Amino acid sequence: MRVRLVALSTLVFGLSLVAGTTAQAAQSTADSTPSTMSSTMPGMTDMPGMTGAAPPSAEPKAPDRAAGIQRARQRPVFLKATLEGRNEVQVAGKPPVGDPKGSATGLVRVQGDRVTFAFSWKGISAPTLGHIHQGASGANGDVKVPLFTTAMPDTVTSAAGSVTVTDPAVADALRADPAGFYLNLHTKEFPGGAVRGQLGKLREAPDLLELLQGGDEKAFLSGDQEVPVAGGPAVGDRQGHAVAFVRPKDTQVAYSFAWLGIAPTLGHIHRGNFGSNGPVVVPLFTTPVPSTVFAVSGTATGLDPALVKDISEHPASFYANLHSAQFPGGAVRGQLYHRDHDHD
Repeated sequence: MRVRLVALSTLVFGLSLVAGTTAQAAQSTADSTPSTMSSTMPGMTDMPGMTGAAPPSAEPKAPDRAAGIQRARQRPVFLKATLEGRNEVQVAGKPPVGDPKGSATGLVRVQGDRVTFAFSWKGISAPTLGHIHQGASGANGDVKVPLFTTAMPDTVTSAAGSVTVTDPAVADALRADPAGFYLNLHTKEFPGGAVRGQLGKLREAPDLLELLQGGDEKAFLSGDQEVPVAGGPAVGDRQGHAVAFVRPKDTQVAYSFAWLGIAPTLGHIHRGNFGSNGPVVVPLFTTPVPSTVFAVSGTATGLDPALVKDISEHPASFYANLHSAQFPGGAVRGQLYHRDHDHD
């Protein structure tokens, strides 16, 4: 129980910082409403000296203005884009763009110099790159925020992550004029861009993790649950925590992971009881997740239906684990259990 509580509290706290707490969401609903002023900076109406009364002198105006700009930058702004292949703009002599079967949804939160993002896609192969470009609808533009720069694992269909924007002017422009930017995802078949969509401001704060799926079974993963093997590879990252959800059905297992303190290279379901190692029975993803990503969802298919039924009916006989480059034998692991036992 202690392992579960520590992992859960650590994970929820960490994810609340990047995905937003309920209180922040309520505040951001008002903050993300477009200002009626002509200012290009959301939140400028809260600044001293902007209420119509002249300041007593010019000298305190500079620090007050700087403080107001900083406050505006710290208010979260939420953006959304619907991505389709037909929105891509082909350039003669350049790599092909626009997957006609592809679509995706993208959510973005901008707060200070942090950009938190989430994508869910279908009809395309695993994205190899994800970007925010500056450019109006129908025109191509430069990459301004690289969201992830290595390929997603083949089985992943949704992901969330976070990056730091090095140029404050880019973050300011995203807040002030999101329609001047677009999201796009690249694939190996469409290296110039598979799907794209212009960003727009949301009046209400979404849950960025809503694009990731839940599951009937759950596990809390931590490094101290890993079981070392004499002479084997390193296991048990004491700084790592994760939560897993799985939904076994027919010949497939849908899964989601969210983690802190690790960079996963592999994700598996093993057969084995608590305190003992066992063989991999479901390889959930078999290539590294991009370093800027902290959560993924996907589906492992083509599985033995008897195995899937066994996982569904006897989850405690299986465990989920994540591997990393530092802990190739397993960074964090946790036994599966039915979610209806959460309050037992």
